[in-house]
Amino acid sequence: MTGSSDHQKEFTVSVETLVSHGQALEQYLRDRGDYESLLQTFGEEVKKLAAFNPRQRVPVDTIARNIDTLAQWINEPYLGLKLAPYSVRRQQRLALFFTERELPLLDYLRLLARYACISSEVMRMELETTQQHIILRVTPNSPQGISRHQIEGFVASIHAIVNQARGLLPRCIDFSHPLPDPAGVPQLYTEVLGVTPGFGQSHNRLVYPNQQRDQYTLPQRPGTAGFAHLQAMEAVKRKEIGAENWASRCRFLLEILLYYGEPNKSLLAELLAVTPRTLQRHLEAEGTGFRPLLADLRQQLALDYLAREQFNNEDIAFLLGYQDVGRFFKAFKSWYGITPGQYRASHPPCPPTG
Repeated sequence: MTGSSDHQKEFTVSVETLVSHGQALEQYLRDRGDYESLLQTFGEEVKKLAAFNPRQRVPVDTIARNIDTLAQWINEPYLGLKLAPYSVRRQQRLALFFTERELPLLDYLRLLARYACISSEVMRMELETTQQHIILRVTPNSPQGISRHQIEGFVASIHAIVNQARGLLPRCIDFSHPLPDPAGVPQLYTEVLGVTPGFGQSHNRLVYPNQQRDQYTLPQRPGTAGFAHLQAMEAVKRKEIGAENWASRCRFLLEILLYYGEPNKSLLAELLAVTPRTLQRHLEAEGTGFRPLLADLRQQLALDYLAREQFNNEDIAFLLGYQDVGRFFKAFKSWYGITPGQYRASHPPCPPTG
């Protein structure tokens, strides 16, 4: 019975994400010039989706079947590839998190991968580094229930996000599925991806240059360059708040470390150049400890983020360091006795300013 829970896991995508993709498809077909004749039925379905609770989710295999049917219906063999630029423009929240140019490339890609895996369970992304390259592998969570259009669209979207934010093209892109057109690689792939991809490879992957020769050891730990960058930021903050204000120094670092996932006391102590025991002693002298400080920070940030209309549950789970939305829901209910949705219903969020 080992691993039975993995087989029972149903991978899903939020309705909010589907609505965004539906709007991207509508815009693509309008630009193509045949929206009115081809998308009338689908357009009605998008309107129905828009009326759903955006916290609902749809199984990945259901989406895959619909995408393949839709691609045939509109006679578009490269639907995922062509929709990717439209979808990225629709995903405004990606711009909130991933336009940071000062963050080292390795950590940038790691945070992007973590966020993408929270917002959509279609794929998982894993990073590997060499002295020359940062390799971003893209693997379907449900290989038998995935469409080629989803894989190509996902890879193309990651490429577009990185290129827009960093002005960087991958060294190479590989797909594990065979070349769709036996006559050769269409020029479209090179135009959309910036490179001519390989097909029938062992992995779906994007390969970027590792100019800083950056490395990392643990998922929740910044890379070598990111660690040094974070220490430099803390040094500036320390001058502002005082070296002996340990709780405030820790809160500053923890809020950033949450982007990487679940922080731990050893990592925090290392960033502050003390032993975990010394750090605990300083915090106890201020009437707190690592775990109470982390819990209090998460509770405060959760309410702050829920008060902002532009953040959805996937965003907040990411910003609070959780692996998925379910863990955020469980934690929030343990803190306040209600779900995030119930809290928002009684505390309507403020629309974004500016």
